[in-house]
Amino acid sequence: MIERLKPYLGASCAPIALIGAAALLIALSGLLVLGTPALWIEVLGGIGLALLALAALARPSQFLALLSGRQARYGGNAALMTIALVAILGFTNYIGNRYHWRWDVTEDQQFSLSEQTLSILNSLEEPVHVTLFFTPLHYNRQQAEDLIQEYALRGQNLDYTFVDPDLDRRTALEYQIARDGTIVFERGDRRELTFGVQEQDLTSALLKVSRDEKRGVFFLTGHQERDPLDHDQLGYSLIRQFLESENYVVDTLNLAATATPPPELDVLVIAGPQQPLSADELARLRTFVEQGVGLLVLIEPGMEDPLDGLLRDYGLELPDTLILDPIRSFFGDITAPLVDRYEFHQITKDMSGLTSVFPLARDLRLVEPAPEEWRVQVLAFTSENAWAETDYRGEQVGRSADDLGGPLPIAAAIEPSDSGAGRGRMVVIGNVSFCENGLLNQLRGIGNVDLFMNAVGWLAEDDALISIRPTTPLPRQVILTPPQARAIIYTNILFVPLLVLLAGGVVWWRRR
Repeated sequence: MIERLKPYLGASCAPIALIGAAALLIALSGLLVLGTPALWIEVLGGIGLALLALAALARPSQFLALLSGRQARYGGNAALMTIALVAILGFTNYIGNRYHWRWDVTEDQQFSLSEQTLSILNSLEEPVHVTLFFTPLHYNRQQAEDLIQEYALRGQNLDYTFVDPDLDRRTALEYQIARDGTIVFERGDRRELTFGVQEQDLTSALLKVSRDEKRGVFFLTGHQERDPLDHDQLGYSLIRQFLESENYVVDTLNLAATATPPPELDVLVIAGPQQPLSADELARLRTFVEQGVGLLVLIEPGMEDPLDGLLRDYGLELPDTLILDPIRSFFGDITAPLVDRYEFHQITKDMSGLTSVFPLARDLRLVEPAPEEWRVQVLAFTSENAWAETDYRGEQVGRSADDLGGPLPIAAAIEPSDSGAGRGRMVVIGNVSFCENGLLNQLRGIGNVDLFMNAVGWLAEDDALISIRPTTPLPRQVILTPPQARAIIYTNILFVPLLVLLAGGVVWWRRR
C-alpha cells in the first residue's frame, strides 16, 4: 500500500509531515481551549497522525533526517520551551486557586479589606448569603464581583450568588428588585439592601444584617453642644452618618427632661458644652454611670470645667489650658497638635501609623492618688515639645515657668476596677473640633474618625467595631501643563520613531 502511494508523495516527505504536524497542533490547541473533545478535534487529530505516519513509512530516512536536522532541533527546543512555559503557568494557576494570596501595593491599600471588615467577618456566627442582582453589562459589576470574592474568601460563614434580573425575573420579583445593581444580604429572615459597591457599603449592610439589636448613642443637648443633625462646618452630622452606618441608633438627650436613662441608651456623648451643667444634671450623669451607661466626654478650652469636677471622682481633672506644640503640629499651626503614637489599649490597638489632629485642645491631668474603684489609662500623648498654655488669651503667648511641659495627655479611658464592676466606662478627649464636619471634609486618611468610633465601640462593649474602618478611595489624577502634554504627544508620535529610524540608518551605513 505504501509503495503504491510513493509516486504520489513526491521526492520529499517534509510537506506531508508539516501538514500533519500542523493539523495535530490545531487539534491539541482546540482541545485545550474547549476543555472537552469534539468531533472536529478528533477528525483533525486523526488526519494529522495519519499524515505523520504516512510520511514516516514512505520516506523513513528523510523523516529521520527531518527530525534530527538543525531546523528540527531548533523547533524541538522551541516546542520544549513552550511546553515548559505552559506547564509552569498551569502549575501557578493551580497553586493560585488552592492558596489565595495577594500583595496590595497601592498606597492606601484600596484592594485590601479593612481591619473592621475582617473582624466582622470573623465574628459571624450564622451563615450570611449575599445575592447580587447585576446585568452582565452593569458598570459596577466587576468591582462588586472582585470585592465580594474577598468577603467570601475571608469569611467562612458568607457565600454569594449573582443573578441577572433581566433573565431571572422570578427571583427578582421575589426579592422585589426594581434597580439593576442591588445587593441583598440575608441572615435567616433578615434582609439588608445596598446599592453601593464600596467596602463601606458592603460592610455596613453586613453589620446590620448580622445584628439582632441596635445600640443607642445619644448626644447631650441643652448646653450648646455640637449637634449630630447640624450639617454646618461645626456640626457633627458626618459622625452621625458613621454611627448609623455601623448600626447605631443616634438621638439626642436633654438631662433636664430625663430622670432615668432611656432603655436604648448605651453611650452618651458630651460634645463640647458651652454652658456648665447644673447640679441636678451632674447627679443624673453619676446615676447613669452607676447603671452602666458609657460616657464619651469631649471638652475644648475656653471655660472652666463645665462638668464642675465630676471627672475628678473617676481619676481625671480638666484644667482650662490650650495645648501648643511648635514642632509636631498640623502644617505649622501650633494650636493643632498631631498625634501619631498611641498608648496600647483596646481602642488604639489598631491605630498604629495613623495620625490624629486636635485643633484647639486642652490637656488632661491625672488625679493622684487614683480612685480605688476606677482605672485610668492615657490613650494619646502630645510630643515632648508641647506645653499647656494657661494664659492663652493674652496678646503674646510664650512658655512660662507655670506652664506644664509635654508630653501631655490628650485622651484617656476610664473603666471600673474589679470592685466597681457593672458600672459604665468613660473616654475623655480634651478636644471637640477633631470630629466636626469642616475638619473631616478637609482631611482624608486621618485617624480622628477611627479614634471616635473605636471609643464608642469600647464604651458600648462592642469589640467587633473596635478597629480601622474602610477608607474611601482617593481620586488620583495627573494634571499636565500644555508643554508637558505636547512633550508626551510628540515623544510618542515623533521622537521615538525618529530614534528608531536613526538607529536603523546607522546600522545600514555600518554594514554598507
